[in-house]
Amino acid sequence: MDCKRIEDGFSVGVYQKRDLVIVRGEGARVWDEAGREYVDCVAGIGVANVGHCHPAVVAAIRAQAGRLITCNELFYNDARAQCLERLDRITPEGINRFFLCNSGTEAVEGAIKFARM
Repeated sequence: MDCKRIEDGFSVGVYQKRDLVIVRGEGARVWDEAGREYVDCVAGIGVANVGHCHPAVVAAIRAQAGRLITCNELFYNDARAQCLERLDRITPEGINRFFLCNSGTEAVEGAIKFARM
């Protein structure tokens, strides 16, 4: 597959790409299509901060994907309830309300709204 040609032809080109085709990762390392190894110094732009393919993360993703892919906040959910209880146990006394979100933008917008309350 000619990844460079396809991405250059179909993506809008917001990022200036490096001349590498990364095909797999493990821990803090990634490999290109020629098998050369690199240290991933950007942690997948933050989403791989525990490393690529961490066995515990892979197992959790598989288990959850086998049960339910997503459940928005219009409904109650057992996994979300477990997360909230755990956050309550590990956060300092007095912090007992949480805003769960899936992006930095959503977190910032939520923080602005909370500050205005």
